[in-house]
Order: sequence, then C-alpha cells, then structure tokens
Amino acid sequence: MFQLCRTNIPVLSYRCVRHCSTPTIAQTRYRYPSLDDVENLENYRPGGFHPVSIGDLFAGGRYKVLHKLGNGGSSTVWLAQDQHRREQLRSLVTLKVMSAEESSKDLAGKIAAKYTPQEVNKFSGSLNHPGKNLLVIMDHFLHQGPNGYHLCLISPFAGPSMAESPGRVSGSKRLRGDLARKVTKQLAAAVELLHSARVIHGDLTPSNVLCQVSDAAHKYDVYQTFGNPETEEVVTIDDSPPGPHAPSQIVAPIDFSRLSHSLLKEDIFLIDFGQSFFADRPPPDNIPATPLQYLSPEAFFDLKLSFASDVWALACTIFEIRAGSPLFDPFFSSGTVILKQVVETLGRFPDPRWSAWEERLVWFDEAGAPKPDDEEEEEETLLPAVQSSLHHKLSEIGEQDDAPHAYEGKMIEEVGTHLDEAEVNLLADLLEKMLRYNPQDRISMSEVVQHPWFAYNNDSGPCLH
Repeated sequence: MFQLCRTNIPVLSYRCVRHCSTPTIAQTRYRYPSLDDVENLENYRPGGFHPVSIGDLFAGGRYKVLHKLGNGGSSTVWLAQDQHRREQLRSLVTLKVMSAEESSKDLAGKIAAKYTPQEVNKFSGSLNHPGKNLLVIMDHFLHQGPNGYHLCLISPFAGPSMAESPGRVSGSKRLRGDLARKVTKQLAAAVELLHSARVIHGDLTPSNVLCQVSDAAHKYDVYQTFGNPETEEVVTIDDSPPGPHAPSQIVAPIDFSRLSHSLLKEDIFLIDFGQSFFADRPPPDNIPATPLQYLSPEAFFDLKLSFASDVWALACTIFEIRAGSPLFDPFFSSGTVILKQVVETLGRFPDPRWSAWEERLVWFDEAGAPKPDDEEEEEETLLPAVQSSLHHKLSEIGEQDDAPHAYEGKMIEEVGTHLDEAEVNLLADLLEKMLRYNPQDRISMSEVVQHPWFAYNNDSGPCLH
C-alpha cells in the first residue's frame, strides 16, 4: 500500500494526469493527519465516504465495527463481528463501505461484479477446478448516511496482503522460497479460473492478494491481538467543527505485524473484483486503475485491458512476492520512470510505440541501449539508465537484505538467502514469457500454471528442457 506525502499540496491521480485536460482540485478543508496509511479526509463529503466509527452497527445491528483494516480510492474497509454468529467460529468478517458516488453507479452491475467469484465458482464445478482462492462476498446491503447511500460488502476476514507484512517490515522482506512458489501457484490458478470463465481481473497486484487466517484467529480477543484502535481527532483548516459529513476521529489500520504467524494459513485469497469484467462485455470508457508499475504497455499507452494484460500484471506480482520488492520501482510515482525501468530490463519497445515515446531520448539511443556515461554526465541526466535483465534482478535477490528487528517467523526467508542458479533460470524463463511486449506473444494462464518453476525445490527441482 502506498501513501502520499504529508502535504496540503493537492495530488493529481494517474487518471487526471494522463486524461484530464483541465483537472479540477477540490478545496482543502481538513488538516492532514499524522497517522500513517489513512484515507484522504477530503473524501468525507456528500457523495464521498461514509463516516465510520469503532462500535458502529450495520445491517440492523448485525455487523459491529471492531477495528480498521484499510482504505482504497473508493472505500474504507473495517474488521467487524457478525453478531448473529458471535458464539460460532468465523464470526469476524470484513466490511467494505463504498463511497456514495461509487455506490450510485450501476448498482445492480456493481453487485454482480462483486459476486464474480461466486459465478466463477459455479463455472469451476464443471472444470473440477475449485475456486478456493477467490474471496467471495457473503452479504451485501445499502447503508444510508449523511453523505448518501453506500453499498456495503461483507466477506470473510483475511490477513495481511502480500504488499504488507508478513515479510515486508524488516529482514529479507519476502516469503521463504517454497511458500512463495506455493502461494503464487494458487494465485496463478485463481487467475486461470477467471480466464476460463472469460473474466478479466483488471487489477492484479500484491495488494489484492491476502493471506488466509486460521479458524483459531477468530477465537482471540481482537484488541489483545492487535491493540486498541489508534485514533486522531479530525481537525479542519479553519478549526470549525467537522460537521456530520466526516467522522470525529480518523482511525489507523490494524498493525498486522502483531498477528502471530501461527494464525496465518500458508494459503491466499485473490480479492477486489471492482475492476473485473467479462471479456465480451468490456465497460465503456474503461480506464485502468492499477498502479503504474503493474501496467502492461498496451494498458499504459492504449488503456487496453485483456487476458494478456492480466498475465503481465501477474508476472510483476510473482516477482514481487518472490523478491520482496517490486520489479519496477514506483518510488518516484512517475510513469516515465517506470517505462525507463521496463526498457532497462526488457529492452526497446517495438515501433511505433518506441518512436512515440519521446522521453526515451533522455536515456536511450535508437537501439534501446542506455546512453554512454559521459554523454549522460554532459547532459546532466537525472537517474541515468542502467542496463539490466530479469536474470540479473533475480540473481540480486538477497543482496540488499536488512537485519531483522526481531524474529520474522517461519514464513519468512532467512536474511541473505539467494536464489540458486537453477531457480533463477526457471523463474527468468517464466517471467520472460509473461512479459513480452506483444500481448499475442505472452503465454496463456493455462501455460503459466504448468510452468516448472512452481514445482521447483532446492533438492531436486525440475529443469528447463
């Protein structure tokens, strides 16, 4: 999960930067909170987020809010307890509260989209292919508040995402090798199932891959496990009362690093079908909402999402889960810098895309090779281009590991562990086939799940033939 710098300078989204000729910026009303990873307070307005507080009840008192799980561009997400199942296992649930604006857009279609995993599961029965790694929606309802009507979605409680802990705080910042291969195989199988049902996910990132939790996690006291919710008063710029449209306090998300690894299953859920669609029914004027570092070239340049763009995004996600760091570093949040890293790693774009990308001239010659050092120094080029490759990046895994703050648990790879040459060759082969520039040249998901890298083990792993 990425956060914006703490500043009152408005930040334009990728969508506005690339597609809005005269973007409008709402006037700032609230002081930026000091808490990390919280939602933009300016979204608390008519049509925006619903103000949720700890202890609030939803659906006629059935769901009680216990803690905060996170937020997205169009929703806040909460840990709640199903009061109807309070004495049973699995009474903890995830409550996603959509903004009023999002809830008003094609409500029937939006609910149908959220039920995509159930529809796919019905299809999977005929394939003998269970969709156990797709997170299903258990319940949905509308909730009226001061900012409008909000679609609320109930799903099983799950653990941290692959973009968070376990494994992203200190130490090696990655899952141990056999577990990384296991969960990415589950993820690939889930995507294959979607594609078999003619569904394009549209937003494959590590943030949308969650660890499953064991039944035992439901037995523990939430506040003993995660601590009491950390809150901060909502303050306006002019010190006027926030009013009914905003909560009185902002709540920090749960610190999943406090959740014992013994309560996490070595299995994953694929979540968030808000950008998903059936291949024969693409939404009109669809604009990719995926972070730039997971976008395929055709999604970036042409706004085209397809089965092949899912394959590209999955390749980036597989690399990140295995390496503990992104394939293309989003630190500067610049599409141009992401494209520079893509060319450094995969080579020159085909024409006419290469000639259309004018910024290439800053770093590369016409063959796609980085400019010589003396030429870049003479031109005072920022962030000089450095030629790399998938093989090189995989070989570097383990070299930049930090010393862990504490024991990271059995799920995490030991600091300084490198991939052996056999695994590097296997994974580089898989990723190269998934990251081909021409969408038609990328392998299909049925080919991805059959790749020998997933079956590799350090003792007697399979080899490429």
